[in-house]
Amino acid sequence: MTAGRSVIHLLVGVAVLSCALTTFSQDEPTVSEAGFDSRGNVYVVGDGGKPIIMTTLSHCGEASGAPNRQTMICWVKPDQNSPSPTWNRLELYLRGGKKTVIQTEAPIREWHFWNGGDQLAVFSGTQKHQGVHALYDSATGRVVESVPEPIDGKLLPLWAKSRAQLADESVPESPELSKQRTAWITKVLRQIQAIQPGMKRKDVTALFDEDGGLSFPTQQTYTYKDCPLIKIDVKFKSWNGTSASSKNADDIIESVSRPYLGWEVKD
Repeated sequence: MTAGRSVIHLLVGVAVLSCALTTFSQDEPTVSEAGFDSRGNVYVVGDGGKPIIMTTLSHCGEASGAPNRQTMICWVKPDQNSPSPTWNRLELYLRGGKKTVIQTEAPIREWHFWNGGDQLAVFSGTQKHQGVHALYDSATGRVVESVPEPIDGKLLPLWAKSRAQLADESVPESPELSKQRTAWITKVLRQIQAIQPGMKRKDVTALFDEDGGLSFPTQQTYTYKDCPLIKIDVKFKSWNGTSASSKNADDIIESVSRPYLGWEVKD
């Protein structure tokens, strides 16, 4: 893709700005990997293994380390005083205190490290499925390759595929596996259908775990133990006929919903 067709503009800062970096005191232990400290700082490895603080977590909406454990990335929070705050800036912190800045015109919607952290794949666009994929060199911020979002995501080069796409495509497929999955789902449905009104709470918890989020003694969402994406909603009444104020293993099931799929909720 030519520069005229690209919607991505770079701002690369590769110089070590000693006035902007803070090193730890001499009595701090040396480190061999970049990371986060207990004070909420993001650091990389400096000369002699001394950590160099590059920024704080409050500067980032999201921060993580590369697989090589020498590079950190910060998805910079937009300026809320701006007329149109945009999540369009990534800062890479490299060994020795080097910083690379990648800034796009359109909002950044997904990014992930590639080639162990030596490269960074970024998808930016005004809409979820409309934009540009660009592969950057982590050390220089230069664009190595860029492609527009295709109609069929399977046509994307491997580096441009999101973590979710790569995970989906790693799932093995075959007629025999389809039969096994159908048989497993059939078994699960039979187990769920066996849970009937009049049974007890402990009969549910033998197969299900409580989902996160709000719950009440009289109503609870459960996730199937072997696949937390399979859920049911169950209503209870107190085991002793009184108003239920706490959960008891002997509480009586009043109703059970049809099983459904949903993302697991974490407390």
